[in-house]
Amino acid sequence: MKIVFTALALFALSATAAHAAVSEIRKDFLNQTSLIAPTPFISAPGATGSYLVCVYLDQPGSENELSAILRWTDENSVRQSFAFAARSGPISECYPIRNLGGTAPTMETDGAYPGTYELFVTGFGFWPTGAQAQGGITESIHRQLINGFDGVLLTPAATGDYLVAISLGEGGVWTLGWTDFIGPQTITISAAVGGLFPIHVLGGSGITLLGGGLDEPVYVDAVHFGTPSAGSGPLTDYELNLLNYTDVSWPNKINVLTSTTPGMYLFAGNMARVPGNGGPAQFEVWGDNLPLQILDVTPSGAPGTNGTFAPPVGMVGAGYRNGSVDNPFSFDVTTAINYGTPYPGWGSVPPYSAEIDVIKF
Repeated sequence: MKIVFTALALFALSATAAHAAVSEIRKDFLNQTSLIAPTPFISAPGATGSYLVCVYLDQPGSENELSAILRWTDENSVRQSFAFAARSGPISECYPIRNLGGTAPTMETDGAYPGTYELFVTGFGFWPTGAQAQGGITESIHRQLINGFDGVLLTPAATGDYLVAISLGEGGVWTLGWTDFIGPQTITISAAVGGLFPIHVLGGSGITLLGGGLDEPVYVDAVHFGTPSAGSGPLTDYELNLLNYTDVSWPNKINVLTSTTPGMYLFAGNMARVPGNGGPAQFEVWGDNLPLQILDVTPSGAPGTNGTFAPPVGMVGAGYRNGSVDNPFSFDVTTAINYGTPYPGWGSVPPYSAEIDVIKF
């Protein structure tokens, strides 16, 4: 079975997901000199829910030896894991999960580092109903830059955790810079590598952006994670749940949201198979500023192979979208294509579950 989700399609449909609730994730692991054992970063929730987990791990780019390991139990009671692997520069990455109620996801580190390091876990919980818990989240950067920019976006007064969303045009190369516990850090960004970047910034040091291309605007938004607390915040959440879904008619598009409001939108989606129910599945997402991702799961519900991107089954991206009363944009998903006999083999399939969450900054 091949599940195809088409992001940011051009046609609005009648079924639109309602606004939902967002809760903040934040846990700091400071001044670490040895490996971190598996440690819950949120309390075990009372209900199954979806989360976007972002990790920032500071280490010198020439001496990367550490990875962060995320572990959780999914809605099918299957144990899952995802490795935020060491590479050049600090680890700065987000990953979506769907966590079983009554179980707490954990974070740990693996590898070696001859010194002191720090790990920061931030993100969001997505809830179809309930009260907002984003009282500790503030929007710190909201900028549109045209024809290049070499300067400081923000100089925080205090040390803190930020999630930076960058949406690029077709040309130009940019460098996002900041200073953490180790020292100055940078990430090079192009149109193919835009998206989300969790960072940890020392107070009094600047978050900078350098570069650009001719007539190619870049949009930059960032939120700061303060102390998690109840209350409203700057983010609007839309959710679409396809739980125990079996429909593979084609075309079969479902609307997540239709908007007349321009702005930065974050996309997160994940998918799981019910163990013991049929053959392998594939899950695809594509759209403006969302790179193609193909993710597989086995009949047991466990992660499978996944070409360019690492398993298990989730994807995340961010991009700026123009919207107006005269020209609204819609965010649609296409639910399923079943590769069977005869090709393409439309028809019922074993149940799978997927959830799509969209946040407007």
